[in-house]
Amino acid sequence: MFMKRTRLGIQISDDQQTAILEICPEGETGSPVELNLDQLSKLITLLGHTRQRMIRGLPMQRLEGLSVETVYRPNWYIQVAKIDGSLLAFDHPAFGAVGFAIPREEVADIVRILKGHLLLPEGSAKRN
Repeated sequence: MFMKRTRLGIQISDDQQTAILEICPEGETGSPVELNLDQLSKLITLLGHTRQRMIRGLPMQRLEGLSVETVYRPNWYIQVAKIDGSLLAFDHPAFGAVGFAIPREEVADIVRILKGHLLLPEGSAKRN
């Protein structure tokens, strides 16, 4: 199936209360759609779920060396997960509240690595 190249555009209103999205085939005029914060958040969630379905069955990519959408000092919490492990959740400004369940054996690895980080001199940027 041949698909035309798509042009995507997003603008934020001057008062930062709405986002205007335009999606259309290249070379054609689209119809802008105005979304408030709640509508935009729902769209992000729907797109995330769509991506999740599209990658189902594909091998997981390695994260080492990839550029990662990093957040500094987000609101976060940890609790016991419904699996034998922990749930780490945080508020990502681009994606909203996200979290992941960590199996017990991986929790031990994370604790070991973080303890190692605490032993480094403050301000050190050494990688594991």
